[in-house]
Amino acid sequence: MTHTTTRQGNGTITVTPTNESLQSATIIISHGLGDTAEGFVDVAEHFSDSLPYAKFILPTAPIQKVTMNMGMAMNSWYDIVGLDKRSNEFCEGIEESREIIMKLVDGEVAAGIRRDRIILAGFSQGGALSLYTGMQIPPIDGKPCPLAGIVVMSGYLPHESGFHIKEGLEGTPIFHGHGTFDPLVRLKAAQESQTTVQE
Repeated sequence: MTHTTTRQGNGTITVTPTNESLQSATIIISHGLGDTAEGFVDVAEHFSDSLPYAKFILPTAPIQKVTMNMGMAMNSWYDIVGLDKRSNEFCEGIEESREIIMKLVDGEVAAGIRRDRIILAGFSQGGALSLYTGMQIPPIDGKPCPLAGIVVMSGYLPHESGFHIKEGLEGTPIFHGHGTFDPLVRLKAAQESQTTVQE
């Protein structure tokens, strides 16, 4: 058994190398709307067999009302008003969620893991948050310090008007995968997000 799975009271789940001295990388995976960290435990544990040096951190989004879902309260990284581009500008709560992810990153850096050994990954809304956070990550001691990469699965760029790539992060590797038959987040939204980030 190469890893140990631990559940914390705040909903965060970690899959950590049993011998913690082996850890040299961290992968933070953010779930989609209405899900929790539990939704990606199997994924993290599966990949841990191939990545014995990696720690996986799976945070759970706070519970808040989601306008698009008739105001129902659920785990959500930010409010979603609608799926069109204009509605995508209204993402109440996204800055607070970005801070949650940044605290996880900073905690790993404080523990001795370099930023260029940390990946932000996420599915759907979690992928959107990973992209939004990773490309705006602040410098360390005044110097740009990009992540190892960002993985966006069926995601998009949220709150485009508030998105500004930090200087020195332009070369951050991004994998953006999207299904052509996604009924919720349309492929066009992913393609438009890709264009915006590349520009």
